[in-house]
Amino acid sequence: MINYKRAGIRLLSLLVLLVVCACEEVVNVDLNTGEAKLVIDAEILWIKGTEGNEQTIKISRMADYYNPTPPKVSGAQVYIEDSEGNLFMFNEGSEPGTYECNNFIPQLNGSYTLTVTVEEETFKATETLIPVPEINRVEQRLVNNFFEDEYEISVFFDDPLEELNFYLTDFVTDVLIYPDFELSDDEYKEGQEIKNDFSDEKLEQGTVVEITVRGISEQFYNYMNLILESNSSNPFATPPANIRGNMVNQTTAGSHALGYFRLCEANYRSYTIE
Repeated sequence: MINYKRAGIRLLSLLVLLVVCACEEVVNVDLNTGEAKLVIDAEILWIKGTEGNEQTIKISRMADYYNPTPPKVSGAQVYIEDSEGNLFMFNEGSEPGTYECNNFIPQLNGSYTLTVTVEEETFKATETLIPVPEINRVEQRLVNNFFEDEYEISVFFDDPLEELNFYLTDFVTDVLIYPDFELSDDEYKEGQEIKNDFSDEKLEQGTVVEITVRGISEQFYNYMNLILESNSSNPFATPPANIRGNMVNQTTAGSHALGYFRLCEANYRSYTIE
């Protein structure tokens, strides 16, 4: 099978490289740093087969264009409350801006509310812990992309019947700077086997690919779709200010934090290319 999308990307990259190489004069642009918005990276990830009691939330500020490292936020008050009134406190660890909990209790389809207070401003978000099916298998094959053959890794899982489901799969390997993400849903695959793929020209025999399949809410699916479209070169970049998550400011109307509070059950599989 010919991968037209990947070939098109490579041709476009070549054109961009030629244009860049043709430029000789360096131009320094004075960019406005803008408001240092709060960024709350709050993913509760429950890997199947684990207790899920250890969870981490990271808080930072939006960095300006020339600062590759976002400033960390210390001294925040962070906790999650479940639908039964149980509180799970997240205390700042040894790394600034990182808040940890070691007694979290995950409950599938349970409702949870995250509260974050920073400098007298309080932000809240409520989400549900979404379940995920078991991984059936992982397969590999060679695909042609116009230039050469490359390995494609596929992960398979069964979608439950009579449910609207959304998934986020990431593929992590040493040959990539950032994970490769794939969003999927069961709009045309309800109750059938779903396949998510990943390929790259740098994959070779012996390469280890770590695969995580998450169950996610429809709202987070829509949010991630916008994030991946706007940050296609770097999905870990600070979310664009015009893409709002679910962290609502309870103190100041019209102000908001970036990021999305989500709770996901996940399947993990490590695969070595043969």
